[in-house]
Amino acid sequence: MAEKSIIPLFPLPLVVCPEETLPLHIFEERYKAMIAYCRKEHQPFGVSLAYNNKLYPIGCSVELEEIVNEYPDGRLDIITVGVMRYKMLETYKDKPYLRAAVEFFDDDGEPVDPSLRQRVITLHLKFIELLQGETTVEDYDFNERVSFRVAHSAGFDVLQKQKVLEMTNENKRLEMLIEHFEKIIPDIERTEEIKRRVRSNGHFKNLRSLDL
Repeated sequence: MAEKSIIPLFPLPLVVCPEETLPLHIFEERYKAMIAYCRKEHQPFGVSLAYNNKLYPIGCSVELEEIVNEYPDGRLDIITVGVMRYKMLETYKDKPYLRAAVEFFDDDGEPVDPSLRQRVITLHLKFIELLQGETTVEDYDFNERVSFRVAHSAGFDVLQKQKVLEMTNENKRLEMLIEHFEKIIPDIERTEEIKRRVRSNGHFKNLRSLDL
């Protein structure tokens, strides 16, 4: 049976996944109050996508991991980490900040296909290499859900990432990432080739004429 709880809610124009790090700058009075409550009660709060005047019902709870800066006026720089996904059942406006009754959920338990996992890792490293212009080495824990780790740096827009968050099957998420990378990597490679040609055309060349 799914766990139910009432948690503070932080609607944001972004999506956070389980185990993902999310830095936040807290400056509104209502969210200062929310963080103060969460610190006192050692309670997580929910991050839900607020986009195009819509509050999406599937979000992810986050835990406060570190207070980086506390300013004299009460503003905060904090580090949070995604914990568990939820579905909102009901919202409450009895506090300065929004609260929601939520039902937590996890994946369906289907074993992960190792070949899909490895394909995503390979494509992700290739994608990062193209963007950064250098080979990147990353360690992937055998037990981690690679789809959530990769999603935040895959070039997804917020709705694509929201779809990843809502899916309850790791293999389906991996397939979505593979399709995404196989579509955009060739586009990036073509763009890089065009850039290379443009750069080379801007230099003097020592060329021999052809004897015709």
